[in-house]
Amino acid sequence: MITAKSITGEKTQVDEKDLVWAINLYAVVVKDGKVLISPQWKDNGYDFPGGHLELGEMHLDGLVREVKEETGFVVKPTNVIDVFTSFFMHPRKKRPQQSIKIYYAAEIVSGEISTDGFDEGELSYARPARFATLDELKTMEFMCTNQEPLNSIFSYLEKVLKEQR
Repeated sequence: MITAKSITGEKTQVDEKDLVWAINLYAVVVKDGKVLISPQWKDNGYDFPGGHLELGEMHLDGLVREVKEETGFVVKPTNVIDVFTSFFMHPRKKRPQQSIKIYYAAEIVSGEISTDGFDEGELSYARPARFATLDELKTMEFMCTNQEPLNSIFSYLEKVLKEQR
């Protein structure tokens, strides 16, 4: 049995044979000393922009697509920040996932904040992307990103933001 967490932190025991594979890609984007963030799932819920890699899709293409859909920005991934395995109860699909989550540093190439790329499901739980300070990020409730990658992401952001000063 495996313990899978929901976005609310609720833990559920699931049989390994019931797990569905998923690869999720997220962008950590810094602009003008602030970090691009996607408000989602509940009033105080957030995550880094990104999402599920589609079958037949190259992973960086999937990252760029997901960020564009969720934020309106076209990004260029630059390097991997962290890779993490998560056992997760998908809130919409109501099934347990074993997810490989890959966090990339990325730069904005073009675009502006928009919800034009939201699909029907995202319209029900997501809100327009925004930029937040590192101090703000540290007080936010992250819905899909666990504490382990948050620690390495925050370390990365502290370094990048210090270099930008």
